[in-house]
Amino acid sequence: MQKPGTTKPLSTSEKTSKKTSANVLLPGSWKLNAVTFFSLLVGTVILYSSDLHLDFFRVDDKQYVVNNPWIKGMTAENIGHILTTPYFVNYSPLHLYSYMLDYAINGLDPYIFHLSSNIWAGLVAGFVFLTALALTRRYFISAAAAILFVVHPAHVEAIAWISSRKDLVATAFALPTLITYLKYRKDGASRKWYVVSLILFLFAIAGKLSVATLPVIFLAFDLFVEKRAFLRSLVDKIPYVAIAAIMAMIVAGAQPATGSRPDPYILLSALIQNFWLITGFGKYVIYRVAPTPQDTLIEIAAVIGLVLIFLAPLLLRRRFPLTVALIYWILFAFIPTQVLSFAYPVTDRYLFFPSVAMAILIANLTASICAKFFKKAFIPAAGVLFIIAAIWCTNTIRYLQEWNDPRSVWYGASKKSSDPLVYYNLGWDYMDNAARFGTGARKTPLSKEEATRLASSVWEQDPRLRSLLSEWDKGVHGGPMEKDFVNSLRGLAHNAYNEALARKGKHVMADFYFHRGMLFLDEGKTKDAEHEFMNGINEASRSSFTEGNQEVLVNCHYNLGVAYWTEGNYTEALKWMSMVEEEQARFGGNWFPDVSTYRQRLEQMIKARPSQ
Repeated sequence: MQKPGTTKPLSTSEKTSKKTSANVLLPGSWKLNAVTFFSLLVGTVILYSSDLHLDFFRVDDKQYVVNNPWIKGMTAENIGHILTTPYFVNYSPLHLYSYMLDYAINGLDPYIFHLSSNIWAGLVAGFVFLTALALTRRYFISAAAAILFVVHPAHVEAIAWISSRKDLVATAFALPTLITYLKYRKDGASRKWYVVSLILFLFAIAGKLSVATLPVIFLAFDLFVEKRAFLRSLVDKIPYVAIAAIMAMIVAGAQPATGSRPDPYILLSALIQNFWLITGFGKYVIYRVAPTPQDTLIEIAAVIGLVLIFLAPLLLRRRFPLTVALIYWILFAFIPTQVLSFAYPVTDRYLFFPSVAMAILIANLTASICAKFFKKAFIPAAGVLFIIAAIWCTNTIRYLQEWNDPRSVWYGASKKSSDPLVYYNLGWDYMDNAARFGTGARKTPLSKEEATRLASSVWEQDPRLRSLLSEWDKGVHGGPMEKDFVNSLRGLAHNAYNEALARKGKHVMADFYFHRGMLFLDEGKTKDAEHEFMNGINEASRSSFTEGNQEVLVNCHYNLGVAYWTEGNYTEALKWMSMVEEEQARFGGNWFPDVSTYRQRLEQMIKARPSQ
């Protein structure tokens, strides 16, 4: 009989079981973990299902997907080119391979590309659960963290915008990299798991450079959670750092020079904004106004502020080691997007990877605080986390509705941001939509359902809406109400373009002038159009983005030819069309495949009118 106050000795099998459980990286039933992983994936796809009917986005999607010849076929040539050659001022081969797979399924079908992005996001959510489980060893905290991650409103941009899949792909491999690194440490520095972790890191960084600071995050877990010696912790990070450095040099070489330098105030301002946005309670919008440089005294104060922010977590290292490691994950995950010369240091998609740590941090802190004040901590912790998740999910759904707005996401953005590119793109959308109506539409006509949705949004309070819809119900196109609607769209486009110009400042926006010229051309105002096309040519000379310059120049030259042709000035039109033909051959582009035909036609017309 066991004496009071003593503990029954563990049997040999119980000792073995306890030891085995302690060495298991992912505790609990593998079946439950697998079901949770799959449920998170499905939940993500369902939450973002409203983006499946969206088309390719104008910004970057055309270059990365629609006009990218290297993703259109799983050939050795395409695979090799993507692997060895930067594309669109970037180098992210695994990201482009994901598009290649989508294209192989059903060509340029935006539904497939959006569904693919949703699945990638779902995979990340599943890995967030496994990562949290490896770090906290508690199912409740891990599931809660993953749910918070799924509903985080900062993720809408990264998921709904196909070109932002870079962040999804990189994170989808970065988290298994961390898990296998933890497995390597738990298994007594197992070489097998270390090699697997290195390979996964190579894949992650081939998705996007934003995860380049992952080895520093490993170092934080070594020092604060595992309590490893500093020098010993550095040694096994060397191969990771070497991979990151090589990739950083490749990406930096592909990026155009901007002439900008790291500014302490901008870095501090961006860091504070990013921290607020990553809490899930910020204002989410596709473009924000970038912080502006300040004088020397403020820069010095900003340097001090940055140093204090990075040192402050050390005060918590003894009592809250996991919290400190997660905070440093967030801090270091912000660095790559701030160091490179991006025009917008604060962007929702940059939050995707660091938000993993924030979701785990919130779930873990909530559970820990509730455990300190309540005997039965599960109910209050679950209640708090449910409220946070509900608020985040509501904000996510609202923001997704902005992406589904028939007036474009830029309409909602114009209510939240004063960035000139927001108004420029809004004007561009209004202009393009106006060009989809009439018997001789310049753009592909909208379906009746799409046209009705657009008109109901733009003319929601306009008494002419009923008459316009009545015209369409009768199958009438180009009628008086439709003409009024087109003029209304063009008026809105002009208003948005004027706002963009008023807020332009030092922004180089050659394509803005080109599209403003197109609006005048649509209205038959050829002289105004010619003036804007010339502005576009002059503006392009100020940009260091070679590929963008070439396209803008060719577009402006071609449409100058169109404008002079419309005026009957065939000689001047021929000059511009010939220039386009020569430039396309020199630049290796094919923006206007029929330009040779038009040039020949102009030559014939000039011969027929020798006095021209």
